[in-house]
Amino acid sequence: MYPEETCGVLYKEMGTAVPNCVYVDAMLGWLARILRILFGASVVYSPDAEDAELVETECLVVTRDEELFRRRRGPTILLKTDDHVKWVSVFLNLGMRPFEKSVCPLCGGELEEVDCGEAEAAVGHKIRSEKCWRCARCGKYYWVGSHWRRLRRLVEEAKAVAPCSG
Repeated sequence: MYPEETCGVLYKEMGTAVPNCVYVDAMLGWLARILRILFGASVVYSPDAEDAELVETECLVVTRDEELFRRRRGPTILLKTDDHVKWVSVFLNLGMRPFEKSVCPLCGGELEEVDCGEAEAAVGHKIRSEKCWRCARCGKYYWVGSHWRRLRRLVEEAKAVAPCSG
């Protein structure tokens, strides 16, 4: 039997601690990137992962797969809503704090601050930002741009919605 659904989100065996690691299933690639950017979360995302691997992990598992949610023992979130604002509100209500740390949204590597001139030379166009970073693992460059303003707006909207907590 499912726990009570809250705003299109189901929770199981969550506890009270902020999760150390989050395992996001194959249907949630957008969420994996957002958790890395907004919260600096240690996110495992593998589109090829088998359900058996997800059932056994000690990490928090976030899924859209109802069968996996039923089979899994341990902290699990089932996202039944398509509302990305509600998805972000889930993690805010778990105590995760946005914008304190970011990691590479693609690979989860640490970001190192670099001179924006270096970033411009690497990407081949002008960057209108005072801060730039490079991923120590994959080498991708990042800077504050219009996408950052959209992320801030997303967080503000997520803070304003009714709590999606378990």
